[in-house]
Amino acid sequence: MNGPCSARYRITEVTLFTLRTFYFALVALIAPNAFAISVDIEGVDDSRLKDNIDVYIGIIGAPVSCELTQNYRQTVKEAVTKAAQAVGYYQLETLKMRLSKDKECSELYLTVQAGTRVKIGKRHIELVGADKADDVLQGIVGKAELKEGSYLEQGQYDGLKSKLLSMAQIRGYFDAKFIVQEIRIDFDTYLANVDLQFSPGKRYAFGELQIPDDDKAQVLIKEVSTFKEGDPYHADKLAEFNQNLKLTGYFQQVVARPLVSKADGLNVPIQLIASAKPRDTFNIGGGASTDSGPRLRFKWQRPWVNSKGHSLSAEAFISQPEQNISVKYKVPLEDPLNNYLSYQAGVKAENDNDTKSEALTLAVQRHWGSPDSDWQRIGFLRLEQEKFTQGTDDEQTTTLLLPGMTLSRRRTRGGLDINWGDKQQYTIEGATQEVVSDIDLVRISLQTKWLRSYGKHRLFARAELGAIATNDFSQVPSSLRYFAGGDQSVRGFALNTLSPEEEGELTGGQYLNVASIEYSYPVAQDWRMAVFTDIGNASDEPFKDLATGIGLGASWSSPVGPIRFYFARGNSVEETTWRFHFSMGPAL
Repeated sequence: MNGPCSARYRITEVTLFTLRTFYFALVALIAPNAFAISVDIEGVDDSRLKDNIDVYIGIIGAPVSCELTQNYRQTVKEAVTKAAQAVGYYQLETLKMRLSKDKECSELYLTVQAGTRVKIGKRHIELVGADKADDVLQGIVGKAELKEGSYLEQGQYDGLKSKLLSMAQIRGYFDAKFIVQEIRIDFDTYLANVDLQFSPGKRYAFGELQIPDDDKAQVLIKEVSTFKEGDPYHADKLAEFNQNLKLTGYFQQVVARPLVSKADGLNVPIQLIASAKPRDTFNIGGGASTDSGPRLRFKWQRPWVNSKGHSLSAEAFISQPEQNISVKYKVPLEDPLNNYLSYQAGVKAENDNDTKSEALTLAVQRHWGSPDSDWQRIGFLRLEQEKFTQGTDDEQTTTLLLPGMTLSRRRTRGGLDINWGDKQQYTIEGATQEVVSDIDLVRISLQTKWLRSYGKHRLFARAELGAIATNDFSQVPSSLRYFAGGDQSVRGFALNTLSPEEEGELTGGQYLNVASIEYSYPVAQDWRMAVFTDIGNASDEPFKDLATGIGLGASWSSPVGPIRFYFARGNSVEETTWRFHFSMGPAL
């Protein structure tokens, strides 16, 4: 071609190529000899161009019955042309085309003439119109890869256009359009002039939030909203609002969507389509581990108690060593997701090793959180009465009124089989004989877990510390004393079998010190092998008589979540043990 010419494509050509590609892709799904084809290219030295042609032809596949029909030839030529233009070759010609002679026609031989690669001579890329000063859109223009003197690549040009349009839509520029979008190539100089002028138009704002009249949670919906009427529109805020609505747990289905076609001036109404959960929901679950054996969990929930978003739930947990039933009433405050009150009552029974205990608990909790922070705070006041027998001691009953605070954070990535994450939980609680309680007590518990992946290598570390200060340890309930050993503590020992002893029976400790590190590596699909070492104990003095556990393990990423198997050797001042551990559920 001589002289300047436009490199823009006609809609009919693009549509025709798309239909042909779709046709051959469909044929590839049903024709055994059309699944794959390799390409041998002559006349091209540029490895990137060769790879690009190979990819484009791979999408098309081999022809039906190994025949080079006119339609197939035309589709291949168009694919080669697009592959070439994507990396700056705008005069490439397909000279010859033939298939290998094997019955699968597994190879396509092409002879092409690449021509000279086109460079950018001049470029004119700018925002125009009333809202051309938008910093985000200007930033996209400023970072555009299309530089004067660089090779013209169609992919960069199309990518810039797509990025501008998508970001404009995200930021509420619903009338955005290109005033000029043109590439003009002079094949005498092999230079191209790029002219791209983008008009965002006016930015729209959030309009009225349209809530169905019969919705019982109008107050709740407004409290989790991430925007108010008149705020500049942003799709991320709407997405966050949708996420908040789902996290409330009050809806069976819910979606908030913009009604751009019904905008009042520049205000876009947001329509909420929601269906409430049934009046009552029931869940039954189960599991198993070497710590507790088989276990069952039953949960009932009434998510709609009233129009203010109050909810009521009850839960029962049953295993061989432990059974408990609890009821919780939740009252949303200014932010029902992160800020709420909960009132709880529960009964718990435990009969494990040298512990027999029955406890009745009443509690009120205040939850604080922030969308801008992963940390959650819980302030609580718990009234607890526990009748227990620990070791050789006589049965006794202790009543405690325990105010306290918990600070926690949990972050994860990777779905059911977490590959990155950490968890922290720090709790302090206390009681005094001057207010209801039978003894003076201060109890501190610190727990941290870290999981990190480095390529295929995975490290998991955890630590747990605890301490009790009291004027009479003999009256400290069994549920507040410290024990170590088990699947989530020092492996190689059974659950809660590490603690001080009296006359050969466990008494529980005033201090807890446990740490662990584990390394794992994939050995087959969905399987990882692991090696680990644990150390710790519950004791009357910090870091006294530490036991150790070392061993090998394996984990399977099953459809219902990770299942872990460990074989560990435990060593303490009292004994050396061997134990198999089995558990289900996430690492954090």
